[in-house]
Amino acid sequence: MCELFGMSARYPTNVNHSLALLRPRGGQIGPHADGWGVAFYEGRAARIFKEPTPAAESRCLAFIAENDYQSSVVIGHIRKANPAKVGRTAANTHPFSRELGGRSWVFAHNGKLPGIREDPRFALGRFQPIGETDSEHAFCFLLNQIAEASKDHWLEAEALAMVLHAPLLALSELGILNLLLSDGSHLLAFANTNLHQIQRVCMEHECNQRVILLATAPLTAESWVALPSAQLDIFVHGELVVSRACQPSGTESEQVG
Repeated sequence: MCELFGMSARYPTNVNHSLALLRPRGGQIGPHADGWGVAFYEGRAARIFKEPTPAAESRCLAFIAENDYQSSVVIGHIRKANPAKVGRTAANTHPFSRELGGRSWVFAHNGKLPGIREDPRFALGRFQPIGETDSEHAFCFLLNQIAEASKDHWLEAEALAMVLHAPLLALSELGILNLLLSDGSHLLAFANTNLHQIQRVCMEHECNQRVILLATAPLTAESWVALPSAQLDIFVHGELVVSRACQPSGTESEQVG
């Protein structure tokens, strides 16, 4: 399938090293050769680069990985089309983006959600897919839920977690759902099979930087931690602020920091 990458930081920083490690997995040492994309937030706006070509062969991604693109929220993706007939096109390349409440919302998914288009629970409204992927359909569905609940106003992390609890639980019933979603402030991570994280803290010389990195598979030999299955974690400025288990009614638990 695909691989995800995400970053949330207290202060803007680059992800050059992480992208350089991720890039060869896109068709050189890994099978994810059907496209790549990376979104760097500048406040409410996302600067998105993506191509329906192997990441390992992309001169554009090599340039980005060698230059100092600074951001406090980043979402990256390398794609393995599944099924293969949903092919290499710009419309099918992650991450996907839409405007809601004057912000760029960016979404990337690793997994497969068979039957999502036919299931009436996931009927769409205001937001519609451009491409053919079940991933983009899921993004439009989730964004519709947020728009209806928020009335196009910005939601705090706790409110976002409450809005997304039932939709994420329903989507998880379809199949593999590992995703990253951001509005430029919050970075939301959910996985029902595979997503890892590591936190880096710099307190030297008044640095006071905190960075959370997320990846489908660890990018380094450090001690990455697997996210618990079916749990929504929301990060802001490099710190975990909400962690909510997306479980059936009566078994839900939540921790808010």
